[in-house]
Amino acid sequence: MTRPTDPPPTDLVRQVLPGLEMHRFAATGLPAEQDPRMARMLAALERNFYEEVPTGAALDQVLELHGRDGRSYVGVYEAGADPAEVEPIGTYAGFVKPLQTGVGRQLDAFLISEVTVRSTHRRRGILRTMMESELSRAVAQGLPVAALSASEATIYRRFGFGVATHRRAVEVDTAGEVTLAAAPTGTIRMVDPKDLADLGPALYDRALAQTPGSVGRVAAYTVTETDSWRSKNEGRGTGLLAAVHHDDDGTPRGYVTYRFTGWDQKVPTVKLGVLVATTAASHRALWDHLVHLDLIRRVEWGFAPDDRLLENLLTDARRVTTTQSEDQLWLRILDVPAAFAGRPYPRDGDLVLAVTDPLGHAAGTWRLLVRDGTAAVVPLGESGPGAARPDLRLDVAELSSVYLGGVSAELLRQAGRLTEHRVGAAAELTALLAADRPVFCMTGF
Repeated sequence: MTRPTDPPPTDLVRQVLPGLEMHRFAATGLPAEQDPRMARMLAALERNFYEEVPTGAALDQVLELHGRDGRSYVGVYEAGADPAEVEPIGTYAGFVKPLQTGVGRQLDAFLISEVTVRSTHRRRGILRTMMESELSRAVAQGLPVAALSASEATIYRRFGFGVATHRRAVEVDTAGEVTLAAAPTGTIRMVDPKDLADLGPALYDRALAQTPGSVGRVAAYTVTETDSWRSKNEGRGTGLLAAVHHDDDGTPRGYVTYRFTGWDQKVPTVKLGVLVATTAASHRALWDHLVHLDLIRRVEWGFAPDDRLLENLLTDARRVTTTQSEDQLWLRILDVPAAFAGRPYPRDGDLVLAVTDPLGHAAGTWRLLVRDGTAAVVPLGESGPGAARPDLRLDVAELSSVYLGGVSAELLRQAGRLTEHRVGAAAELTALLAADRPVFCMTGF
């Protein structure tokens, strides 16, 4: 008989390549002693990312957080190996979170994370096997889109993923007199980071509903912003600072966490951890707090939106320097009709799109008809009864890039990434998919 504390049995074991087997199992959230498979899985993926492998209470904390996310893991092993005894050669995690497709509109998305292959076993088809298998599984579960963030920019286009959002790193010069274009309102209160345990997730969910391109956060953020990682000072805190903004009625509207980098720095600096604002007034107030911190001459933020809002907050936009820009969210449409029915539209439109897909999930010629903010997508043929000449021809990676409205179809046309069969069709698609707010993924996963 299986005890309630035992991990569930593996639900897949099959040969995937000569001498290799693929196992799939759920993250249980149990301690390492009770779920050694997950402990071995975590050790492998940390090593493959050149990270320190947690042990003891720190390991159990990570395992518990992954269980709360509802992650399903795939590991590739030498044939006959016991996942409880050896580390996998390849690792892959998948789980479902909401993707915000517009203000007030969400779709369930298949989030992909922790994808690694041991350096001694690369170029053997392990990544392709895991990716194709799990994307097909997501399709079978009725999930319309998949999403990931990529450590390398050239890996995932071959599987149909396209860049949908971007982020940047910024430095803000706060020396001297810094002013905002509009005076802040409400009050800022310093809090212990642990006070964000309930408030942080609640405010994040409110901000998520307003931010196209964002996804539901992973459970680890509740530990990060409360400064309670057991791997760091046994969870007792490491000096993280936190501030909450309340509006004039005393209602919490946003918060920020940050850390002082030390007096050994030539320029006294704080680094932002998380900034979440549910109103424009809260965003302004939090930045007013940051740029007026006593003795601080620079604020650094490595996970900023690429929308130039920060420059417009300050009367002197040149105080903001972008030090790095990179892609953030990669999307992969799996079900064209469901995906396009699941987002809002600012205008009516009628376009025929011919989509190629190396895995077949989104392939076809589709009529995208939008009326009164709602889309209907109908499959068409390119020959025979019901045939229609496409207005645009594009790969699923490009379709996925433009889907949220953060990437311009017209820009992709100019770059030669899609083919226009009717003049002006790319510009029409860009206007049809325009987002009601700046598109940004507020979180990593």
